[in-house]
Amino acid sequence: MKTINSISLVRLKNEVHAQFHEVVNSLMLEVGTEDTSYEFYYPPYKKALDNELEALLIITKSRKTVDIFDQDDDRDQIFRGFSDTVKGLTNHYDPTYRKAANVLWDLLQHFGNVAKKTFDAETAAINDLIREFQDPEVESAAETVRVRDWIEQLKHSNLKFHRLMMERYCEVTAKTTYRMKTARVETDKFYRAIVENVNHQVLLGEVTPKLQHFITELNGIVTRFKSKLAQEAGRKKTEEDSD
Repeated sequence: MKTINSISLVRLKNEVHAQFHEVVNSLMLEVGTEDTSYEFYYPPYKKALDNELEALLIITKSRKTVDIFDQDDDRDQIFRGFSDTVKGLTNHYDPTYRKAANVLWDLLQHFGNVAKKTFDAETAAINDLIREFQDPEVESAAETVRVRDWIEQLKHSNLKFHRLMMERYCEVTAKTTYRMKTARVETDKFYRAIVENVNHQVLLGEVTPKLQHFITELNGIVTRFKSKLAQEAGRKKTEEDSD
């Protein structure tokens, strides 16, 4: 008889971690906890999950969140405008402009479409891009095609975004970081207690049809969320390789 599959809950991001337990909780409500071997553990598990969801809500409802998304749109627009301007200048009638523009275009091609990166990865990429303009050749090319204003605007917008992120981090840290961390630990603790209890029943050969249904469905949930972890790991590796 198959036991419940394991999953590295600590690797799940806050939103996905809460989602996993919400799905598990829905399964428990569907199957029913009455007359099960883990009936005793369900109330503290549900209480811990409620605390976690409340802590997560405070984070996602931060008043800084809307400002952050707006500022991200602003820097994306500036980056795309700058990129389009440089690309257009590579076809300039003046060969001096074309040569300088191609220096900048090659640099932009190296960084790729930074607007598609995650918040933190984009901030780091833009900072790296701006540092490249300290190189004499790149700086000279920017002066030749007169795009220094674009760089300054991108630098300013990226800095403003970073400050908003730090302000939200400080705001959330003061209110919820410890609370979220401890809430996750509690939720996972009682989830593991339930899993261990059920797996013990399997080893004893005391699996009812109700419990077997629970095991089958929960293993399906675990498989789906393991796939999420694998996809996230793949995206992270791709971003690291492209940096």
